[in-house]
Parts: sequence; structure tokens; C-alpha cells
Amino acid sequence: MGEKTRTGKVLLTAEGLYKEFPAAQGKGKEVVHAVTNVNLRIYEGETLALVGESGCGKSTLGKTLIRLYDADGGKLIFDDVDITKLNEKQFSKYRPQMQIIFQDPYASLNPRMNVFEIISEPLITYHKYSKEELREKVHKLMDEVGIAREFENRYPHQFSGGQRQRIGIARALALNPRLIVCDEPVSALDVSIQSQVLNLLKDLQEQYGFTYLFISHDLSVVKFIADRVCVMFLGSICELGDTEELYAHPLHPYTRFLLNAIPLADPTRRSEKRELLQGDIPSPVNPPSGCRFHTRCPYAKEICSREVPPCKTFGDRIVYCHFPLGPVQEAEGEETKGMPEETK
Repeated sequence: MGEKTRTGKVLLTAEGLYKEFPAAQGKGKEVVHAVTNVNLRIYEGETLALVGESGCGKSTLGKTLIRLYDADGGKLIFDDVDITKLNEKQFSKYRPQMQIIFQDPYASLNPRMNVFEIISEPLITYHKYSKEELREKVHKLMDEVGIAREFENRYPHQFSGGQRQRIGIARALALNPRLIVCDEPVSALDVSIQSQVLNLLKDLQEQYGFTYLFISHDLSVVKFIADRVCVMFLGSICELGDTEELYAHPLHPYTRFLLNAIPLADPTRRSEKRELLQGDIPSPVNPPSGCRFHTRCPYAKEICSREVPPCKTFGDRIVYCHFPLGPVQEAEGEETKGMPEETK
């Protein structure tokens, strides 16, 4: 892990976070267990990636962390303040500091508003500007994301997907937030445009020191942009660690399977046999007992179906697994009760 993560200021901490939703109508009191007992720490100025299969709870966790969804249990500490206890009026002073870039640039922009109105909306809501000050601020944001000023009166349907996402980024930056949740911001874009948007996000972070929670199922994108990676499965965290170390030496079986699924660019290696994940994701309404991954894990033993795996730390790595992979005996892991030192 880099020095930034070990010694940097903690911006947001989640302690024992839960989020549930009612199941489909007619199912009685059944609930979807979207996020279960998540402990997480996000450091100021870093990019922490959330990865996992579709439906694992990544987006729900991201929205719960910034209170677009209210948590059903646990704590959220933002800048040393427990924001889970704040009512809407009290929380309103923190709302501008947390913004989100949505996945679909086609759906996240109001088709009845032009570019100027879209970008200026949060500025008008939270600040009082004269007309000239507002125009100057909007033009500056358009410059920063690469949208020409003369397009300020155009509507979303007149732009390409990449341009629309740039408009969405400008809107998210308008209030100069400290934490930005990037909810699969490039997955709806052409591959040729993805790199442009990713480089823009990195440049803006370098310039302004933004903190990103980057949600993605594309592990190639994550490797390019993230400082740390948090792997989720069925609402729970499996593993968390430095990007390079996690990609080189996964400790959780699920992490290894995800990495094995990345297509190889080297044609000479495409014939290599790699162990791939089998079976379907269990239902989040009735998740398996013990380790939620045990029904798909070829290394599972009897204890895995009976007991929730403890949190084990290996230096800066965290893994929730009874039997971590790799040469873990070289750095003996310590079981931690509750929240590990890394994520407290």
C-alpha cells in the first residue's frame, strides 16, 4: 500500500453497514440483503475501487455511503462526524461535499434542460451568484471537462455518450466536493471513449485532490485508475488491498476467479487453462449461511458453510476467508474482532 493510504487522513468510515430492501410484492416480509456488515475506510485523495459481479451490491453500497439511501444499520463517519445520526436539515451542509457520477449518461441528464441549466442547477441550489458570476463558473467547469462554451444552449440529445458523461462530471464537480462516487461511469461508453473519460477523472483528481469511490465490474479499468481495490460478493466484502498487490497475489478465492476471467491480450497465452467460476450467484433474499461464497467455492470446507469467515489482516491486506490463498504463512495473518485496524 502506498504511504497515502497508511498515513493519509480518513475521509469516510463505514462501520457495520447494512442496507436492505423489501422483496417483490407478494413475498411477505422477505427482504433483499443488499449490503451486509460492511466495514470500510476511504482515505482523502485516493481512488478506492469497488468490484464484483452484477448484483453484488456495489452501487447500493456507494449510494448508502453518501446517504442517497439511508442505512438500515451501522455508522457512517464523514470527516469525524457521525452523519447517520443527522436529520435532513443537519445533513444538508454535508451534501455538497458528496456527489455522484451516474452510470448512464443518457438517463442521468434532464432532456428538457440545456447544458448551462444542468451544470448551474447545483450552484443555484446551494449558492447565491450574480448572473455574471454564475455564467463564469459554468464556463470554467465546461472548459475543465472539455465541452466547448458555445454548446451551453444545446440539449443532451445533441451530444454523444462521452460528451454527455463529461457534462455529468461537470455537474458533479460544480460544488467542489470532497468525495465523488463514480458509479460505473464508463461502462456505457465505447471503448475508444472510455480512456478519455478515465484520463479526465485522473487529471481532475490530481488538480483538485478529489477522493473517488470508483464502482466497476471491469477489472482492466480498475487496474488503471485505482489505488486500492475492495472486492464484494453478495453484499459482503471479500478482500481489500493495494491494487498491484491484490492483482498479483489474490488471497480470496473469489478474487482469483474474477482475475482469471480477464481476457488475455497476449495471443500466445490464450491457450492457457485458467480456473473459472462456476454456478449462479445465490439469492440475496436467502443468502447462504456462513461464508456467502461457499456454494461456489471449490476450496470450501465444512466450517465455511457454518461460520461467517473472520477478518484476517496480512500487512495492509484484508481478507474475509477461513482459508486464504497464497503464501500467507510467510506473513501470519491476525484475526481481528469487529473492525480491523486498517478499516477502523
